[in-house]
Amino acid sequence: MSLESELRTWDRKSVKAIIQIHENNAADEDLMDRLVTLAGTQDLETGATWLLKHRLENALDRLDPDLTLKLVALLPGLSDWEAKLHCLQIFPHIAFSGPSKETAWRFVLACSREPNKFVRAWAYSGLHQLALDHPTYREQARAVLEAAERSETAPSVKVRLRRVLEQGLPEGPA
Repeated sequence: MSLESELRTWDRKSVKAIIQIHENNAADEDLMDRLVTLAGTQDLETGATWLLKHRLENALDRLDPDLTLKLVALLPGLSDWEAKLHCLQIFPHIAFSGPSKETAWRFVLACSREPNKFVRAWAYSGLHQLALDHPTYREQARAVLEAAERSETAPSVKVRLRRVLEQGLPEGPA
């Protein structure tokens, strides 16, 4: 069965099943490229991004600059909250530069206004990371994070936000 077919049959709940899909395809040297491509297909985006996250978090692979650009270009089109969450969770494994940093910035700003509290929480982490890596975003990130600190009510979001704010941001653009 193809990777695409396996992802279509996944129930979006079973970790055991998605791990098995990974095992069935782990030897494919084009797996990362295929996963990024499949992340652009609405009914496959959650499974594809879960597998990307799994590979990156377990240091089984990395995103080269071309795949990074390809994935970042897909971010604005993601529709499922879980796919957005997976992508936000892999931000620490991605080196954003050039046009990808601006697309990533717009994505995290949009995600910081999402109804889903998990997406919002991870969006604040993404804002912080991008502001640390790209000083031109620091003042805007600081303003968004401070406003969120005053307005957020979900306990899980407040905890992540507190951790981000404790890490701080250097003053102004470098």
